Amino acid sequence: MSKQATLSTLIDFELKEALSSYCKKKGLKIQSVVEEAIREQLEDEIDLLSYNERKHEEEISLSQVIKKLKK
Repeated sequence: MSKQATLSTLIDFELKEALSSYCKKKGLKIQSVVEEAIREQLEDEIDLLSYNERKHEEEISLSQVIKKLKK
């Protein structure tokens, strides 16, 4: 198991209630849902940076890819 750290933050009361209700209905722990949400946000940011770095690259058609693979 990886090291753990404490994270304390204030969130909107209704959001916390909705999260608690969701977790109870799904049989999940709040900690797991929060960790996954943070992980997904960070991954999305990395994906967006990668996309923005490459969005102006020249497109390669499928036929060009197939030709390169056959060489």
